[in-house]
Amino acid sequence: MVCLYLLSFLLLGQRGSNHTAGRFLFNQQDSRTLSRQLRAKNIVCNPKISRPLPLPPKVLSNGTHDFDPTVIVLSFDGLRADYLSRGHTPNILSVGTSGVVAEYMQPSFPTLTFPNHYTMGTGLFPSSHGIVANMFYDPTLGEDFNYRIPDKSWDPKWWGGEPIWETAVLQNQRSGVIMWPGGESLRPVRPTYHVRYKSSTPVAEKMDTVLTWLDRPREERPTVMNVYISEVDTAGHNYGPDSRRCQKALVEVDNAVGILMDGLRQRGLDKVVNLLLVSDHGMSYVTPTQSIYYDDYIDPSELLLEESLQPHLAIRTKDPKRLDHIYKTLKSAQEKHNLQFKVYRSHEIPERYNYAHHPRIAPVVAIAEPGFVMTRRDMGIAVVGVHGWDHEAEEMRAIFMASGPSFPSHGPERLQPFENVELYEIIARTVGLQVEEGATDGVRNGYVSRPC
Repeated sequence: MVCLYLLSFLLLGQRGSNHTAGRFLFNQQDSRTLSRQLRAKNIVCNPKISRPLPLPPKVLSNGTHDFDPTVIVLSFDGLRADYLSRGHTPNILSVGTSGVVAEYMQPSFPTLTFPNHYTMGTGLFPSSHGIVANMFYDPTLGEDFNYRIPDKSWDPKWWGGEPIWETAVLQNQRSGVIMWPGGESLRPVRPTYHVRYKSSTPVAEKMDTVLTWLDRPREERPTVMNVYISEVDTAGHNYGPDSRRCQKALVEVDNAVGILMDGLRQRGLDKVVNLLLVSDHGMSYVTPTQSIYYDDYIDPSELLLEESLQPHLAIRTKDPKRLDHIYKTLKSAQEKHNLQFKVYRSHEIPERYNYAHHPRIAPVVAIAEPGFVMTRRDMGIAVVGVHGWDHEAEEMRAIFMASGPSFPSHGPERLQPFENVELYEIIARTVGLQVEEGATDGVRNGYVSRPC
């Protein structure tokens, strides 16, 4: 016998064009977005077991203190979905065992850190919130965004939408952000607590910070906490996804999850606080034989902004009149030599990428096939692992699992794959935040099943 739960994960169809004011950076008529409320209506097969996910939030107690509905979201940069089958992450797996776990969570294109973390934070695709890559050019501002330059990249002019940590504050809750991309943006509404990015901060220290926040009085305690964890991504880039260093990083972050879970149990909060574990994208090996040398066909000096060694190449020309020539040259080279990439004018990018209709998206985009990178002959390959490919590629799959009072379970519930644009509303529902109609890039509604 099978229970069916409506959880907004199956495709409904064409999205509408209206946006809620303030949530979107650009309010364009042809933007293909429409609200997807995370509705959770029971399809009854056994009234004693059937229930919505997540459950309606309520105030709970650990025996000594009352706790408002609370959620901790840990994001592991570069933690590919199949890493969890390698036997190095017992603490992470235990979260899914006691709650719900998706087969995988699908990232957004491009499968890069900044666009995907801000998508998870806002419920908007990169083409809506404006962080369309880790590095990009804005023709309206006449400036380029570079995530490696914090004083420049945290300017609020870059960051559209309304991230969940702002939603919490605006609805009289409190939020805490630890190094999550977008959390440092100097916007008018700031998270209640914030820890700035510092690469040397041990992941265990981040868990201690979360526990310290939970020890605060109820009126000061954050109800929404977003924590960014980079160790697995760093190891994957430098040594490859199958390396011993990547294995060591998995053990390190898993031990940190164990520290957090022990701290919750010691405080009597393991059945009080919700814990969500996610990642932004996967990782794949690259080798010199998988390089596509675009300077064999076009002159890189003609490009306005260039970021090599990437699975996709955003093409803007210093002379706009040269753009059509460069597009045709690349397309001809690809067809003539059967090269492992596709080149599109921005309005021709397939709809499934949800990557169009934003001035920050380059007018011509070349997208390499999984495993291949766009680079120059004078660049070489400085890393072993890369991400950024097609968001539907198996190597790019991310993780999602959740446990806590909003996700009770008699054993692991396996969810169908879903897109990370759904995460914002899952978090919002978990702590009772209201999401306005038209406020997210919602496109899915459907069923998740498990044995009764």
